Amino acid sequence: MSDNPLTTVDISNLSDAKVAQDLLDALVTQGFVFVDGHKFEASEVDKIFGLSKEFFELPLEYKTKFPFDSSNTGYIQFNRENLDPSRKRDFKEGLNLGSIDFTTGEPSGPVPDWFVEDIKRYELIKDMTLKLNRLALDLLLILARALEIQDSDDGPGIEWFTSRYKPTSKSGSTFRFLHYPVQNTNDESNEVRAGAHTDYGSMTLLFQKENQEGLEIYSPVSKKWEKVPFVASSKPGMAPPIIVNIGDLLSYWTAGLLKSTIHRVRFSNSQAEDRYSVVFFSHPSDEALLELVPSKLLETRTGRGVAKDSEYITALQHLQKKLSNTYGY
Repeated sequence: MSDNPLTTVDISNLSDAKVAQDLLDALVTQGFVFVDGHKFEASEVDKIFGLSKEFFELPLEYKTKFPFDSSNTGYIQFNRENLDPSRKRDFKEGLNLGSIDFTTGEPSGPVPDWFVEDIKRYELIKDMTLKLNRLALDLLLILARALEIQDSDDGPGIEWFTSRYKPTSKSGSTFRFLHYPVQNTNDESNEVRAGAHTDYGSMTLLFQKENQEGLEIYSPVSKKWEKVPFVASSKPGMAPPIIVNIGDLLSYWTAGLLKSTIHRVRFSNSQAEDRYSVVFFSHPSDEALLELVPSKLLETRTGRGVAKDSEYITALQHLQKKLSNTYGY
């Protein structure tokens, strides 16, 4: 029996009804899924991991010239982030690239000049950002089809989600590098390296490397913490399946049908390698309202339909609240 709690869905054929149903079922059940059939080559993913490692090896005095701030961009020092306020701060470092223009892939927030001074580094960042955003939008189109979202004044139902992602509008979408160093200690309190949390946006796309596992989900099915393993690619020359999970906003939009599942990063005392992860957090435009999607299927399965004359918060308001809790702003 497999120790992998997650389904793998191959999205090579985006219009396949079975693909749509399989993706919906996985995200209704666990809120997480492995997505194969993406268009990322192994070589480009290896390059972005290499770039991340090189950046984190730069001197601390350089990295701190680009401090993380309330715009959710910049370098995040060790013990700065606190995803689970009931625990001590998370021992990891990160770099957030945000305020992204999705016509160019260029972040307009603070970007360390180490990336910009080498055109190949910067072009890789922009290319990966655009491809990750395109994949997130493709997944939203698949889910819209599976949810049988009805046509409305906003346009065709299949575009209900994607119409809320305007390429040049401000959003919370973030391209993120993370580094979790191995600690030579038997202190069990150091095992949890990213506290239990749900993600703030609509959807998260995660690359992880073999022998650098650590992600655990609190499974809605088993009601216990389950390790998410590394899964190798079955397609020659292509990157391994990407871990995709539902964030708070898609859970709001679907009345909780799609699960924004609690997860964490936890090291065992036998962890041999530092962990590096590359993450894309997909958010709609800041002004997008957290209203219910107009879906009969959703109404049937949750008992909730679109409420008239209701007041909804925006994606930006939700993000600001979450960042305040995490960083103490």
